[in-house]
Amino acid sequence: MGDIELTSEQKYLLRRVEIEAHAMSKEQLVQALCASWEARFKLKQTFFVNSRAAGFVFFLEERHPWQRPETQEEFAELMGFVPTEDEANDFLRELQEVATMELDMDEIVLTPDEEEPGD
Repeated sequence: MGDIELTSEQKYLLRRVEIEAHAMSKEQLVQALCASWEARFKLKQTFFVNSRAAGFVFFLEERHPWQRPETQEEFAELMGFVPTEDEANDFLRELQEVATMELDMDEIVLTPDEEEPGD
């Protein structure tokens, strides 16, 4: 995300938040931080609901997707149990397939108001 620049308005609001934060107590800062994480989670859920309604399904984890599990503890945390070697390999294979999935453009059905131009 390093290539995405904030707008002037966003930079201004961020600076304003920084100035206001200096006057806050530690308890107020913790509450504000928790509220911002709650808002983040709500935005994520809104994204999921709206995406699903539009026919798109996304699988986003709270962990970094490039950190593939390697230890039994990491697999147990992610899967909810300690998998066998075959289960772990199947899981990793499925992650790879999902991550590299391609859309079959011939299978996408357009509604009458979404027909391609020239049809």
